[in-house]
Amino acid sequence: MRAFKFLDGQGRSPFTRTPWRPGEWVEAAATIPCREGVHGCRAEDLSCWLAPELWEVELEDPVVETRHKLTARRGRLVEAVAGYLEAAVELGAVCAWRARDRAVRALRAAGQSDLAGQFAAAATLDQLAALDAQVDDSTFARAAAALAADTARFAITGPITEAPFIGACSAGHTAAGMDGEQIVFDTAYADERVFESLWLVERLGLTAH
Repeated sequence: MRAFKFLDGQGRSPFTRTPWRPGEWVEAAATIPCREGVHGCRAEDLSCWLAPELWEVELEDPVVETRHKLTARRGRLVEAVAGYLEAAVELGAVCAWRARDRAVRALRAAGQSDLAGQFAAAATLDQLAALDAQVDDSTFARAAAALAADTARFAITGPITEAPFIGACSAGHTAAGMDGEQIVFDTAYADERVFESLWLVERLGLTAH
């Protein structure tokens, strides 16, 4: 089956450092998710595995499908996804502005209209990131604002994994509140991860296989 594979920028798997070369099969002794096998992912799970390179990969059947990943005994690279790294950087900015909007709603609901206005007025990622000096995690609303500023900072500096991760934490936080149920946080976090993945799919013109 066709799926997607992230590499570390030097043609290696990010976790095992196994080298990959286009068209050459990489083989494993068994198919045990997270322990043994060749791993890839579906389009809807892209944001969970961001790394410097994204490739289409062919996985040999049978493929074991588990949460966020696919595992097979053999796989090979088909082609690199053109424009991926630029799209991943853009995704960081998208996540920052979505976190900002959540923060503004939370601040306004908490009666902190002045701070909400400052966040709403931020027109660049630099301006949004600079607002972290005015917030902390002492209240639900201020923590939402801190998450937004952190997302903007990592959207600027990288690595590309961090802004989408913190943006998803922002979604979970604003859904659950300071003392909300973990399941509420987890559901909103997962939904935001799916949004991020599908944003990449649309931006890159990918097809889910």
